[in-house]
Amino acid sequence: MLLQHGESALRSAYAVLEPGGHPTDESGPGVLYLTSHRLIFEAPDRRGIVRDLVQGRTTRTVLDASLLAVRNASVRRGRIAKPRLWIDLPGHAAAFDVLDPEGWVTAVAQAKRALPVPGSTPVATHTIERQVVKVRCRYCGRLGNEVDGRCATCGAPL
Repeated sequence: MLLQHGESALRSAYAVLEPGGHPTDESGPGVLYLTSHRLIFEAPDRRGIVRDLVQGRTTRTVLDASLLAVRNASVRRGRIAKPRLWIDLPGHAAAFDVLDPEGWVTAVAQAKRALPVPGSTPVATHTIERQVVKVRCRYCGRLGNEVDGRCATCGAPL
């Protein structure tokens, strides 16, 4: 997982993406990441044992959703099944089997609250300080501003 500029990882855990609901209909184990801007699920590539040993294990990103696109994060309990973390996105939903689904819901809600409101720009205030340096004229002895370049009384260069 690569982080974008200004993004930080808030939480990660081993998770299982449940079948159905996701548009790619992929399911299986992987790692679920919550960053300050996104929700990411990475699963290992299924290439075979020999390829994994020779070339190393690679991962593919199954879900990469902006926190602004996450409509709702909730815990759903089946009659018999364990509670699942449900992430509602535009057009689909994803269900994850994680150890602490309530903690994930809280973390997603906190991360969404910490996001800046879209369309709002921070107000920048600038303070301009100006220093006035007084210089004594070599010819008449009067004080004049250094930026003037000439004495206001006699006209000599400062």
